[in-house]
Amino acid sequence: MRRFALPAFALLILLGLDQCHGEKQKIVGVWQLQTMVVNGTTIPGNSLGTWLWEFNESGGYLTDVAGMREKGLYTLTADQLSLKHDPAKKLPDQLYKVAKLDTAILDLQSTDPGNSTSLHFFKRKVSEVPGADND
Repeated sequence: MRRFALPAFALLILLGLDQCHGEKQKIVGVWQLQTMVVNGTTIPGNSLGTWLWEFNESGGYLTDVAGMREKGLYTLTADQLSLKHDPAKKLPDQLYKVAKLDTAILDLQSTDPGNSTSLHFFKRKVSEVPGADND
């Protein structure tokens, strides 16, 4: 019986790693803000201009908020998304709780206790995004 314990344990580890890889694959692409809720107030995404977040396979991200672009690195676990800004900008990292992530929807909640913000994104095809440059 003991000789089966090690292969079973190894299988569980591989399944866990595959699940993390699957989550990262889901986030890769271009996401457009549909709605933002700040301290109970719902704001339609289109009222904030074009708000796009793009995540690539190698851990980089690009945000484009009404023409203001920013690049950095992201880390995704099963329930957290961390955005690390360019160190030259001296901005604090952003940390979000992943409320939902599938192939079409990304729902995030801020982890800042003083500011209750949730973001609801939907996935866009790069060909549908005007001016997209595949960063």
